[in-house]
Amino acid sequence: MSTFQNPDIIRVLDLSLDLIQIINLDGKILFCSKSSELILGYPADSITGTSILDNVVTQDKAATKEAFLAVREKGKIYNFENRFLNKDNIEIYLSWSLIWDEQTKDTFAIGRNISELKNNEKHYRSLIQNINIGIIIQKQNAEITLCNQPALEMLGLTEDQLLGKTSFDPDWNVIHSDGSPFPGNEHPVPVSIATQKPVRDVVMGVYRPMTHDRVWLLVNAEPQFDLSGNFDHVICTFSDITKERKSLVQKQEELLDILDNTPAFFATFDLNFKFTYANKALLRKIGLDESTDTSQIDLRNFKILDAAFTLEELLNILLKEGSWIGSNTYVNLKNKEVTVWQVVLLHRNEQNVPTHISVTAIDISANKALEKEIELNRIKSEFVTNVSHEFRTPLTIFRTSMEILDIYLKKLKIELPEELTKRLQVMDKEIDRLTYVITEFLTVGRMESGKITVNKKDISIIPIIQNSINRIALMNKDERQIDLTITGEPCNMLLDEILMMHILDNIIANAIKYSKDRKAPEIMVKFEIDSTSIIVKDYGIGIPSQEKVKLFSSYFRGSNTKNIKGNGLGLVLVKNFVDMQNGKISLESEENVGTTITIEFPCTKHN
Repeated sequence: MSTFQNPDIIRVLDLSLDLIQIINLDGKILFCSKSSELILGYPADSITGTSILDNVVTQDKAATKEAFLAVREKGKIYNFENRFLNKDNIEIYLSWSLIWDEQTKDTFAIGRNISELKNNEKHYRSLIQNINIGIIIQKQNAEITLCNQPALEMLGLTEDQLLGKTSFDPDWNVIHSDGSPFPGNEHPVPVSIATQKPVRDVVMGVYRPMTHDRVWLLVNAEPQFDLSGNFDHVICTFSDITKERKSLVQKQEELLDILDNTPAFFATFDLNFKFTYANKALLRKIGLDESTDTSQIDLRNFKILDAAFTLEELLNILLKEGSWIGSNTYVNLKNKEVTVWQVVLLHRNEQNVPTHISVTAIDISANKALEKEIELNRIKSEFVTNVSHEFRTPLTIFRTSMEILDIYLKKLKIELPEELTKRLQVMDKEIDRLTYVITEFLTVGRMESGKITVNKKDISIIPIIQNSINRIALMNKDERQIDLTITGEPCNMLLDEILMMHILDNIIANAIKYSKDRKAPEIMVKFEIDSTSIIVKDYGIGIPSQEKVKLFSSYFRGSNTKNIKGNGLGLVLVKNFVDMQNGKISLESEENVGTTITIEFPCTKHN
């Protein structure tokens, strides 16, 4: 008895949700399961006896016929897909598995409706084609198997030219943002394949032979894994940043113009201390013409008279600390000694790899003989003020550029990837932080040069204290509750409101910063007959007893604050601003117990 004549087998086959058919050598359907009515809209009886090609879409008839011939030749399971017209004349997609029975010479066909899957695939492909970023899929050997239209437009290639290429194809002409060659094995996709980790925010300059130009792309590569956790392929996405880079290059040129016209010295070096840039003031100082090719200059060729360590040791310090500040006396090419106060910084790329070194310096040769602490402080203050002024314009340019970019994105309703949005937010926060630090440096400079004036008014101090508490707690993201206690009958005081904001912001910020993860600071205001005292007490790390006498010196920081950010200027400003308003300041502190700062001002006579 054949399979389709066995009633027990027929009942089992009819229970299947898949379409099951038995076809003879002539392509005639000998049996069709009842699921045909659900899938095709035709009762099983009306399909039995018909040809396998009767309801197949014309374009798929040849492939269907070939599939049945192939399964007979190979004698194994054969899988293929085709399209059927159902009873409502609508195309449906079926995925078939064909099984050849050598004994009966019949073919068992098991079909599954995959129309919804195919429609989702069409929708997915449509989204990929219409999204405003380039997308390509690359296999384990970095071969490109899929791309969307924006990718073709950005790369200036046709689909036939792009598909099948790999990242190692010699036809690629790719450079880094600094103009150096970008080898194929360093491209984001090969790196992602090798590490099986994401590679993000890589800038690549790709030459387009058809248009004879270069497009700048911001590239990301994300590895994809199958259900078993095995690496499968990489999705590479990229966006065209050519316009933004052109704007950035213009801003860089403006910055270089500023640097070339400043009296301060500025230079950049590679990691071997060979010059990559030097401004005109520095070239003149070391005895070279302003048009000299800086790539021919090596810092190792200059004699350093008072070097505390070698250049190799300096590089190790930079790799560990990120910066170094100090003075050195060099012998220039005209055999003259030049003493400079300098800030040396190590710079890293997006992958946190060291790329180059920058030095900003001023000439202090004329002041070398001055050894008194007060004069050295003045020189350092003058240096910081000069450098701060020089960086204000670039910071303004960066701020303006970010604001323009934000307006541009909002106008075009472009939604950035989450990772890029986070990076822009970090950039915005860091610009604000650097602007605040530079402003504080400039304030010290103005104070020491006598350019700050006192504008006293009859004010109430309580609202100013409350505003400072709220402002500093918010800036430091500190959720501790700072208690404000008021004793005595409040009275007004003749004070400068702006200077008082500086004073209170500094001492409250210090109380919060140096008592992190400890009991919250406390503030008390004591109103007495002739004076008012403001007391800020914290339970933080305190100050070593031998260092208290230096606390009001510029740039001094306690030996126990190395892991806490600061610049050593806050208490200098506080003391000077208190003195300028005829006030008094005192400090009590014990290491690992806490610090109490008291400032006292006279009251006016009316309440």
